[in-house]
Amino acid sequence: MDTTLSTLSNLAIYIALVILGALIGSRPGVRSRPLVWVGKLQFVALMILIVTLGVNLGANDEVISSLGQIGLAALIITVLAMFGSILFLTLLRRFVLRLNHVGLPRGSSQTDHDSAHSAGKADNSLTKWIVIAVVLGMLAGRFIIPPAVTAHCGTVINFGLYLLLFMVGMDMGKQGTFVSDIKTAGFQVLLVPVAVCAGTLVFAAVAGLFLPLGVKDSMAASAGMGWYSLAPTLLAPYSPSVSAVAFLSNVMREIFSILAIPFIARYVGYVECAALPGAAAMDTVLPVVVGATHERITIYSFTSGVVLSLAVPVLVPAIVALPF
Repeated sequence: MDTTLSTLSNLAIYIALVILGALIGSRPGVRSRPLVWVGKLQFVALMILIVTLGVNLGANDEVISSLGQIGLAALIITVLAMFGSILFLTLLRRFVLRLNHVGLPRGSSQTDHDSAHSAGKADNSLTKWIVIAVVLGMLAGRFIIPPAVTAHCGTVINFGLYLLLFMVGMDMGKQGTFVSDIKTAGFQVLLVPVAVCAGTLVFAAVAGLFLPLGVKDSMAASAGMGWYSLAPTLLAPYSPSVSAVAFLSNVMREIFSILAIPFIARYVGYVECAALPGAAAMDTVLPVVVGATHERITIYSFTSGVVLSLAVPVLVPAIVALPF
């Protein structure tokens, strides 16, 4: 119950900050100004957030100790689950949502102009800075920063998220297409988390065919959808080994997503970027998705993350209860 209430309160804060930012950004006095500092501040805040995430992981003895014991199983489950979520969402985007590479309806008069305008955002230079930030953060958290300081990483991450989500909302508002983006996405946006979830579980089951864990436990480990702080807790009474695999796999999903999003945006599609981080598409990884794609993809990423976050506390126990 406490976990559910905490999740709902966090979702309310995230939604409120994005909406507030969009409302402020859409004001004529704000839209008429270039506000170059907003983009620069957003980049700096993103780097600080990612460094802090790295510090938090590097200081976590459970993450480090799990690398050698269960790393291969977690890696295989993570890679296949992410591949499956991208594949299923690509099929959804192309044949059901009928959106092009940059997430616009096919045949839209805005397509050519918008593609040319936003294609430059999906460059791979962001990956370089992300890799540096993660590596430096993990090394610092492991070898330099004392535990008394790393204990406050959660607070820094929370405030960093609040700032980034507010600025993402401002970017959406400045584009002047906030309402039209919602209308374009429509109720079909709810199909995105369904595709992500289905792709994740199907390909995690495939991984289970080749792993000692088996199909059921591989699915249970992947059902955290990137929420590495909750899934292991839910799985601990069922199996400590599966809980450990779930923890490392979901940590890997968040890190790999941050690294891979610029490549997926360029070579696969903008909407597919929302598939990679799973539940984290609504918070820590949302600024990376928007930074590599376009502000309108916020609708898809945020909605997918919210739905998957609410599904995890139900999905993990349901898989554990399967009679095989």
